[in-house]
Amino acid sequence: MGRRKRKTVSPEADNRPFPRKRGNNYYNDCRKGYYHLLNPGKYMVEGTTEVQYKSGWERDFFPICDGNENVIRWAYEPFDIPYSSPVLMKQSLYKPDVYLEIKYDDGHVEKWLIEIKPVAYSVVPKPPRPLPPGCQDPKKIASFQKRMASYQRKSLDVATNFAKWAAAEEWCRRHQVNWMIFNEQNSRGLFKRTHSS
Repeated sequence: MGRRKRKTVSPEADNRPFPRKRGNNYYNDCRKGYYHLLNPGKYMVEGTTEVQYKSGWERDFFPICDGNENVIRWAYEPFDIPYSSPVLMKQSLYKPDVYLEIKYDDGHVEKWLIEIKPVAYSVVPKPPRPLPPGCQDPKKIASFQKRMASYQRKSLDVATNFAKWAAAEEWCRRHQVNWMIFNEQNSRGLFKRTHSS
């Protein structure tokens, strides 16, 4: 068999927001690929010419960091932040998605740590409706068990995200870095605004 062609993205810089209509399936496009850097001198790991993305939104976000003239330095998953995992019940490590430094029109430079996640990843799910008392229908029972397993999994994911993000907020507070969770509701305007004191 021949080798599979590696998926790449060309560095077309723009300021497009994350999609609102394509939903989480677009974010969860987990066919990993590589983004080729247009401005490798801005990337904080010397010698890097391409960066691997792990979701559709990361694929769209990298050209903004790379090509927007206001972004002067950036890196993907640049470091680990310790956090207490509510699932594993022990200390774990969290890799925030993007660190970047932005120079605004008035010359002010801000540091940002950004997590790229749809709003749904921060919403506690609703539990499934319970089966009626005495239900013995195998199909209904199997369906309920499937929905309950999904509910439990999503609840644990949200709890883990909250623990990670709380640790990241505390890290940012100590290091004077701005913290933001980029999602489909707030992804406009960060790179173009003028700092106001």
